[in-house]
Amino acid sequence: MTETVDYISAGAGSAGAVLAARLTEDPAVRVVLIEAGKDRTASLFVNMPVGSFAMIGNPRFSWSYRTEPDPSLGGRTIGWTGGRMLGGSSAINGMVYVRGNRQDYARWVEKGATGWDWPDMLPYFLKSENYQGEPSQWHGSHGPLRVGLQNTRHSLADAVIAAFVANGVPHRPEYCDGDQSGVYENLTTAPGGRRCSTAHGYLADARTRPNLRTMTDTLVDRVLTEQGRAIGVRVLRGGQVQDIAGNTVVLSSGAIQSPAILMRSGIGPGAALTEMGIPVVSDRPVGQNLQDHCGVGLAKFVDVPTYNSPFSPLTIASNLARWVLTRKRPMASAAVQVMAGVRSSPDVEEPDIAVSFLPLAIDLASGRPQMHKRPGISVGGNCMRPDSRGELRLATRDPNEQPIIDHRHLGDYRDVVRLRNFLKFLDKVMASKPLADHVTGNISPAVMPRSDDEWDAMIRETAVVGYHSVGTCRMGGEDAVVDPELRVRGVDNLRVIDASVMPLLVSGNTNAATIAIAERGAEMLLRAAA
Repeated sequence: MTETVDYISAGAGSAGAVLAARLTEDPAVRVVLIEAGKDRTASLFVNMPVGSFAMIGNPRFSWSYRTEPDPSLGGRTIGWTGGRMLGGSSAINGMVYVRGNRQDYARWVEKGATGWDWPDMLPYFLKSENYQGEPSQWHGSHGPLRVGLQNTRHSLADAVIAAFVANGVPHRPEYCDGDQSGVYENLTTAPGGRRCSTAHGYLADARTRPNLRTMTDTLVDRVLTEQGRAIGVRVLRGGQVQDIAGNTVVLSSGAIQSPAILMRSGIGPGAALTEMGIPVVSDRPVGQNLQDHCGVGLAKFVDVPTYNSPFSPLTIASNLARWVLTRKRPMASAAVQVMAGVRSSPDVEEPDIAVSFLPLAIDLASGRPQMHKRPGISVGGNCMRPDSRGELRLATRDPNEQPIIDHRHLGDYRDVVRLRNFLKFLDKVMASKPLADHVTGNISPAVMPRSDDEWDAMIRETAVVGYHSVGTCRMGGEDAVVDPELRVRGVDNLRVIDASVMPLLVSGNTNAATIAIAERGAEMLLRAAA
């Protein structure tokens, strides 16, 4: 083994980069940061907001997962993605900044995550944030993560907001206060027209510190344990096996890779591990409780240019030049420009559908975005807090083999009903002025459903995943994978700090909450060592 360091962080994404940066602020603390992908911080695709479309499903930048055939989606196999580079999914995502509803965190506490309520989490949202807007009690201004409004805004954004308001959805000027009820212009992690991933915001300075060693192109096989405690990790690098020793091992590889590493290490469902010939170290429900946002939407032709059309080589070259010179025009824009939190039925106490407006027409069914040839817009929504669940299992003991993602995205019919009610409401919104003045026809579906059965069939045929997987190493009580201090139950000196520890999905995109979890997790680690 190598010389023993204080901390090993397996994963340099939305959580791991935060941990490495915060831990190494103490010059006496030595950290090894391990990343399966490369350093792509200089890549045009990473830095230019519109580059997300080129990276999703691209194995140069992402894990490019495929699910098992999903009977709740008509047997379709869905493409999942996750960033495989420094910055992880924060370097590939849609750059939407959402914290969720305050009730989300109260529900975490109800699931046994004591001390993780909204008042406990808010300080870490503020700590991480470098807000580019007017000073506000709801925003931090001294953190590494740049957050603000779009640098470029499509002309139809106001029409979309007005159409929702015309249908009883209030305009909400501030949605980061724990209440997402209403329609609003969303914040992004690309203010100024350039993406701020955790690799840029947190690691850029931290990597100059002598107490941080960063290992890219390094795949973590498993955690090494001895007498019930973690002592290091085994990795594959350049075709060679290498063991790295650490006093504390932290898995920050996300909701797919962290549970896979645990299971290869003998931490997981005992019977399944035994069947694969893996000695059981701790019998825990690792890989269970898999959740992701599943959504549907409507796409319409419009009478003004949008980001998908015109889309000629000349247009691309012009927009690229404008981005390089001014950080403006379409290539400076995140895809989502307006969001809303709406109720799927009047008897729902809080919003349960997250809505997103994209000034482009796009098909995600194949897992790789495809632009439409005529100007169009898309408005979609997902179940904020789905009842459907899935699980993650090992296919083999080989870390080079992707785990089995077995999700029933719409396995609970309550989610289908929510989406059906939403689509009917959305149809009314898109037929309302002033948005209706610009709509010239249907893209998807070409013919609107007329019955509940037709709506349900459309939903199952077209629903897509939100790339917000959580829950596979959930924190909670004695029956959970990790305790509220993010310590793996049954194994000392081992923690999981990433989106996999969320007991339940937050009501929106998960990146901001994952970063806040890592901010808090870093404090927990330093406090435990004091």
